Amino acid sequence: MKRALVKNLPKIELHCHLDGSIRPATLQKIAAQQGISLPASENELKELLVAPEDCQDLNEYLQRFDLVLSCLQTENALQQAAFDLINQASEENIQYIEVRFAPSLHTEKGLSLAQIVTAVLAGLNQGQEQFGVKSNALLCGMRHEELDEIEQIVLLAEEYKRSGVAGFDLAGNEIDFPPYVFEETLRLVERSNIPLTLHAGECGCGKNVADAVYLGAKRIGHGIAVKDTPEYFALLQEQGTLIEMCPTSNFQTKTVTSLDDYPFQQFLDAGINVCINTDNRTVSATTLTDEFMKLHEWYGITYNDMEQLNHNAVTGAFLPEAEKQLLHERLSTDYFELIN
Repeated sequence: MKRALVKNLPKIELHCHLDGSIRPATLQKIAAQQGISLPASENELKELLVAPEDCQDLNEYLQRFDLVLSCLQTENALQQAAFDLINQASEENIQYIEVRFAPSLHTEKGLSLAQIVTAVLAGLNQGQEQFGVKSNALLCGMRHEELDEIEQIVLLAEEYKRSGVAGFDLAGNEIDFPPYVFEETLRLVERSNIPLTLHAGECGCGKNVADAVYLGAKRIGHGIAVKDTPEYFALLQEQGTLIEMCPTSNFQTKTVTSLDDYPFQQFLDAGINVCINTDNRTVSATTLTDEFMKLHEWYGITYNDMEQLNHNAVTGAFLPEAEKQLLHERLSTDYFELIN
């Protein structure tokens, strides 16, 4: 596959974190507006924002977010960050993207949760108007927070579900806070008719993936650890669960340490639905084009495989069926025209 064509082909992204995907130049601008001192050189700033390839674990990877979050505490900063992300998506012909963020991480300077969500949605809408990239937001509860605080985020998702919030997610410390800790909270998600995707199986426990599905998740963020519990494959097949794989990130966080251990082909061979994502464009120094090129290098995927992975993403997207149909048609038409 040729990089220029891969970049030009239409793509869909469902697992992308706002705070991990802001470009260094944009962060410098946001920091300057607030009088926050950052390294003047973009290369020095990248050192602080990009996780090393030889990260020790997920915790070292997550340290890269501290600096970014210190700058994303105003409405203007959040709007600019969201707009920047849609700009990035437009540069590689992403037709639809779901942008996830945890509102509770942006309250340090007194913003209300509603102000935070409204600011991000304004940036996404501004990006859509300027670049033509359709987007929605996913609200994340942080697992280490009190259950009533997480339920506030669920109620927020319900309040904004007709204004650009497409679903709910749980992120953060999966080892100490496995899915069933949140059973009541996730029942509230279900009663509110909010689509659910959950981070699960990013840290060595395949059972978390199955439990997330039992608790109503239609999609699983990462899901890598289920490779070691093939007894759950039938559940994922029957439910049509979509695994949101993030190859570069999965290696950086030591979810896997060797290509032989990466379950991309294993999942496909087992009939499990998979889509491809960046997770954190800046922290992982990647793009969706990079991710597909890696899969081509590692597994020899073709343009037709790439098209199917993007159709999988459309099928699993938290969108009305009519909008999905339009995206499927766009993918089919453009791949046929550009590849042949």
